[in-house]
Formats: sequence, C-alpha cells, structure tokens
Amino acid sequence: MLNRRRHGLRVAAYFVAELLVVLGSFLIAYELRRRTAGWWTQALGPLTDYLWILPTAAVLWSALLWIPNTYDGFRSRSALMHGFTAGVICVLGMVLLFAVVTIFKQYSINRSLIAVFGLVAFLGLFTTRVVAMAFLSHYTQKGYDRHYVVIGGTQSDGLFLAESLEAERGGVFQVHGFVAEDPAEAGRDVGRWKVLGGFQDLPAIAARMPVDEVYLLPSGGPLEQNLDLIRRCEAMGMIIHLRLAPFEKTISRLELEEAAGGDYLRFTTAPKSSSALLVKRLLDVMAASAMLILLSPLLLIVALLVKLQSRGPAVFRQERMGMNGRVFTLYKFRTMVEGAEKDRAGLESKNEMEGPVFKIKEDPRVTGLGKLLRKMSIDELPQLWNVVKGDMSLVGPRPLPVYEVEKFEPWQRRRMSMRPGITCLWQVNGRNRVVSFAEWMQLDLEYVDRWSLTLDLKILLRTIPAVLGARGAY
Repeated sequence: MLNRRRHGLRVAAYFVAELLVVLGSFLIAYELRRRTAGWWTQALGPLTDYLWILPTAAVLWSALLWIPNTYDGFRSRSALMHGFTAGVICVLGMVLLFAVVTIFKQYSINRSLIAVFGLVAFLGLFTTRVVAMAFLSHYTQKGYDRHYVVIGGTQSDGLFLAESLEAERGGVFQVHGFVAEDPAEAGRDVGRWKVLGGFQDLPAIAARMPVDEVYLLPSGGPLEQNLDLIRRCEAMGMIIHLRLAPFEKTISRLELEEAAGGDYLRFTTAPKSSSALLVKRLLDVMAASAMLILLSPLLLIVALLVKLQSRGPAVFRQERMGMNGRVFTLYKFRTMVEGAEKDRAGLESKNEMEGPVFKIKEDPRVTGLGKLLRKMSIDELPQLWNVVKGDMSLVGPRPLPVYEVEKFEPWQRRRMSMRPGITCLWQVNGRNRVVSFAEWMQLDLEYVDRWSLTLDLKILLRTIPAVLGARGAY
C-alpha cells in the first residue's frame, strides 16, 4: 500500500463507523418495533429490558466484521458484493443472537425485535458501504491517495499487469510507464506507455516523478541479481514487488515467514485467511453443540432401536484418517451386523466403487433398520460429537478408514489438508452415484482450493435437499 499506516487507520475507521451503525440500528429497530406494535402479537417491553443486547451485538458484529477480513479489497468490490457481504454478516449476527437468547433462556425477549434489528442493520451497513465507496471514488479521481506504479519488464506479462492495475475498480493505480532490462529499449512504446529507461535508472526516475510501487518481472537469471536494485529503491521509500516466476507452477500459495531469525518462503495449500478458519471452527462448535442438544431425544431413540434390532453396540467406532494424516475415532450409529468388518474380504469382488474405497448398493451386512438410517443419513448424526471435539467440521472432505487412505496416490492426500467434514461437495453431488474415485477426489480438491465461508454455507444448504431426497444414499 502507498501508506500502510494510513491504510490501517482507514480500515480502523471503517470498522468503528460500521460498528456504530450496527449499534444505532438496534435503537432504530426498537423504535420501529414500538411504533408498529399493532402489527405484532407479542408485546414489547421497555427499552431497558433489551439494553443488554447492545454489548452482545457489539461483540458478535465486531467478530463478523473484523475476523473474516471484510475490509480486504474494500474499494475493488462492487455494490452488489458489498450488499451480499452485509447480508451474510447480519444473517449470521441474527442467528447468533437467537442462539444467545436460547442458551441463556431469555424467553421474555421479543424475537421480532431481533429480526427487525437484523434488517435495519443490513440496510445501515449496505448504505454505509455504498456511501464510503462513492466518497473514496471521488477522493481518488481528484488525485488523492493514488498509487503511482512503474513496471520493471517489457514482456507481455508486464503489459498485462499494467492494464490490470489501471483497470482496478476505483482508479487507485496509475502506471507511469516501464523500465527494461536492456537500457537500449528506452523511449519505445509498450502498449499505451513508454519505456522510461533501464532497471538501473529506477532511482533516477523516482527522483523526477512520484513512484510509490515498482513491480519487477525479470525475464530470467538468479533472483539475487536484483538485490542491489531492490536495496536502492527501498532506500528511497518505494515498495518493491518481485515476481517469483520459477515458483508459479506450484499448486501451493507462497507466503513469507520468519523462523529463528531467518526468512523462509512458505509453500502452503491451506486457505489464506486463518481468521476465516477460526470463524469456521467457532460456527462448527456452536452449531454442532446446538444440534446435539436439540436432537438428543432422537439420538436416544435411534440408539435404543439399533440396540434392540440386532446384537452389538448402538454406536459404531472406526479409526479414520483426518487432517494431514491425524488418526481419530469416528462415531456412527451401527447400521451393519456385529463383526461386519471381518466379512468385507469375501465381498471385495462386488465392490461398485473404483479405487481403494469399498461400497456396494446391496450390502448383505446392512440391517433393515440400518438401510433406513443410511437412506435418511441419520447414521451420521453422532459425528456431531466429532465436530465438537475438533476431529471434524460440519463441511469438509469425508474422512476415510485408515486402510483405504494407505492406498492413496500422493496427489490424493492433499484432500486431507483441511479438517474432514460430515458433508462435502461429493455428498451434495450424488454421493455413491459418483462411482469414479478420481472424480470424488477431484471434488474434494476443488473444495480445498475454493474454500470460503460462503462455499460452506452453499454446501450446507444443498445438503438439505440431498438428504431429504436420499440421493445416492445406501
């Protein structure tokens, strides 16, 4: 960024302003609910009865606004995307408020007030963001806070970078021109820009015109050969971006980290936002705990029926391979006869799934009740305890038995770079109807590479019709 401190202050100002908007929205919502009392059946108490919601909402919305990096790329987002983000934040905020009311048994709290609060907060946040975008756009068009850039490298990639930067929403970047590895190129045209000189001329160019950032795209040679130029530019306060072309073919994302006083390039396929992963974990624990409490009568009844229907324990335990090869005990309602694992070898010839996994539609080991539990996916419910414990997530690649994972090809193990889940893309795309093991693994890798909280929400929503329709369940 042009000025990281100023950017940090601006982001902090966005956060404080939006938090004040949310808190003000609660007071507006109360007044709206009071003035429309005739529309509702439940009576509304005095404001003092609800003031405890203000600090609670402040904590919840602070986490939802700050932790998932909602201000990252603020100016480059469209109004529609800002509206979607504000909507997701307010829906999650309402859900969490309802959860707090339920957990602490605040049954006198008017639920309609929380719903009106969520709606008003959404309108307030969306309006605030649209106004902020309009102000920032006007501010930038006047020439303030613009990032002046020089591109080091005249190849086609450099031209594409220049065009992409100037096409950024909000007109933040302005490209002055190029510098070339060969000083003899000075003066020639590259697209609609000029070559201002050679790489070594950068300090002189920055002395006669404003240069905030330099993007170096060396065509070859060791990266160390650019070290002297980088030091000269950084001495003048410019930000340098050095392209690491030799490493761009890797699947992993590159990050720079420090360990024991040294700098290391970190190659990782894990999701970029650790804060979003924290939100995912918090939502997992809250949702799984709530479902275990709400479904406890059903769980007890199913456990009793399994126990009465056939010999053996009600809950089946199996060693499964979890995140990055961690072994854990998975819990399911038993759907097969006792000792079914010992009979698997005799059924291998009937396996209907390609690859190391074993699945057959008419498995003779499955009990009558077990078929019903599998069809309705009720047998998976004890895994909510695995979610609470931290072995699993609500959404993630399905954990497989250790003896199946041991037969994986190396590329297939990357699916385990995220915590395994109860539901996943494979689950909502037909489950056992996807008979190609490679296709199943590709779906899991697609999830790992595309992961976001929004994708998790989409999968959860798609899981409902998949379960109710019993697609591919057996």
